[in-house]
Amino acid sequence: MALFSLVADDLAAVNQRLREALQQHNPVVREVSDYLQEASGKMLRPALVLLAAQMGDAARLSSDVIDVATAVEMIHMATLVHDDIIDDAELRRGLPAVRSRFSDPVAVLAGDFLFARAFQILAGTTRPPLVDMAAEVVYVMATGEISQHLDHGRIASEESYWRRIEAKTGFFLETCCRLGATAAEASIPVRDALGRYGHHIGLAYQVGDDLLDWLADPAVLGKAVGEDIAVGIYTLPIIHGLEHETYGRQLADLLRTEMPDLAEVRRLLEVSGSIDYCRARAQGHLDAARAALADLPDGPRRDELIGVADFIGVRDH
Repeated sequence: MALFSLVADDLAAVNQRLREALQQHNPVVREVSDYLQEASGKMLRPALVLLAAQMGDAARLSSDVIDVATAVEMIHMATLVHDDIIDDAELRRGLPAVRSRFSDPVAVLAGDFLFARAFQILAGTTRPPLVDMAAEVVYVMATGEISQHLDHGRIASEESYWRRIEAKTGFFLETCCRLGATAAEASIPVRDALGRYGHHIGLAYQVGDDLLDWLADPAVLGKAVGEDIAVGIYTLPIIHGLEHETYGRQLADLLRTEMPDLAEVRRLLEVSGSIDYCRARAQGHLDAARAALADLPDGPRRDELIGVADFIGVRDH
């Protein structure tokens, strides 16, 4: 079964709602909005909203669910636009980042526009709890980004790394599931189970991203590998590798050079067992995500959620 097949029609409705929400009379805003949609990614976050909503009375509240899924994707787009400014990124999914295609000031304002438009849509549901949950996501992600920026160029502890990605990705995907379940009036136990599921796939997803920074084909990934250390961000593979009693010193010496040999960094991460360690930690969170679904009704809806976890475990971009 294809990924997100159970919500394919709803995802199409989200894309249509997104196009409508981003249509503007201002020609510059319209051009940026069109460009952002062209560079849109896998739609994981709105898909999680929609899949979680299937565990409640989604049919009766379909309009709210579509709006929530649309707003979630806009919040995600806004964070990516702002992240690229912070990281001086040139590419996003193989295309020039908004800051490259336009300018940093336009990118800042485009991100602000997306945040504002997302909360307009959420407010239109006239359901304050949904607005509150989404606002909490932006708040927590912002604190996570500030923490990451303060660690710029500095090797954080593994504990700090996990706190950072819990704020940046774990909480966002957890809340996507809770938003969908809440909009569809699922029971509290179902919301909690879906929240735990989303939290764990979020952590696995981010660790996977950090591994892909070293392992992916740049043509598939849509950006150069080894970009994290190039902008002073040290993720779990590096943090773990530096602790190795034999290879840690070699890795530290490499990282102190002005232009580290990325192939040699990758080799050290492999021989030190850091790549395997990160894979195992990601797999542990995927197992926990699947376990969180154990109390949900058996059937294609739960199978689809398990399929998302399976996809995260094998994705190459």
